[in-house]
Amino acid sequence: MSGSSFLRDFLHVQPARGEWTVAAKAALSALLPLLALWATGRLDWAMYASFGAMACLFGRTLPLPQRLRAQGEAGLTLVVAILLGVTVGLSPVRELVLIPVAAVFATGMAVVAHRRNWHPPGVLFQVFALGATASTPHVVADLLPGALVSLAAVALSLTLTYLTSLARHLWRRRGGRTTPAWPRRTPTPGTLPGDGPEWPLRHYVIRYAAGIALAGALATAVGVGHPYWAIVSVVVPMAAPSAGARTLRGVQRVVGTLAGVLVTWVLLSFSPSPLALILIVTAMQVGAELFVARNYTIALLFITPLALCMVQLGHPLPVAQLVSDRAIETVLGVAVALVLTLVTRERRQRGDAD
Repeated sequence: MSGSSFLRDFLHVQPARGEWTVAAKAALSALLPLLALWATGRLDWAMYASFGAMACLFGRTLPLPQRLRAQGEAGLTLVVAILLGVTVGLSPVRELVLIPVAAVFATGMAVVAHRRNWHPPGVLFQVFALGATASTPHVVADLLPGALVSLAAVALSLTLTYLTSLARHLWRRRGGRTTPAWPRRTPTPGTLPGDGPEWPLRHYVIRYAAGIALAGALATAVGVGHPYWAIVSVVVPMAAPSAGARTLRGVQRVVGTLAGVLVTWVLLSFSPSPLALILIVTAMQVGAELFVARNYTIALLFITPLALCMVQLGHPLPVAQLVSDRAIETVLGVAVALVLTLVTRERRQRGDAD
């Protein structure tokens, strides 16, 4: 990839393609369970609900039956990630335990996600759910609400997916159009869950297990808080299909996150109430879904405040520490990902196309 094409891809914004429906559904999936937890005084369970709600982000381009299937599969992996995170959080040395657990879990999930052909690709949401949940202390009693709240959020996401498709179908019928809410066509080969390509196991071990282990160890050694953010950042570029695309995604991750932490710092400097934080999370979810498929850098202006405000909801931290840790760990994680991309590019990635 030349410098001019890299810059062009970095700056290019894809045209809008009906993202408002997905954005509205994602916002409702996050808003409704968070409001229920706020009303019942259980915002300490906010992470369980927020990560379970992310099931609605999968399979957005698929016909409805396959979309529900993909969301159900991904939703169950999110629940597993949450429960695994709670289990890691039982340990007094949870940050050290997290590194090998995340390396093994992410590698296995990457194999599943790739071969099931999930979209969005990769294991960002599962690793984020595991790391964020494991970063706070837990007791055994937290396993039950972790399971119930996250499963309820997944169920709500699937229900909203079905209802929005039904509403679109009814609206088309009212307008005299008979096009079904979900196309009854033969999908293009390679687009359905379970239709993904086969890659050698070493592909996943090097990019995910080795990357997470190295990023987690470096973040822990540096001593900056929240080493799981480095772990999350190292897996983001790995979902891209080529070395050039991984480099682009890594640079976008750094630039967008550094800008996003400034947005977060401004928002949190006003010391918003829990209800205001919920509304900010909802608004940021809308912005993220409007741009994540169009320009990842712009999307991170919303994704970063979304992620950090989610953390603040359940486990508030000093704002300066929160944003500085996020910036440092992101740079560290992306640096590890780019180094691995460069040193393993030839034989180990010969199945990739640049």
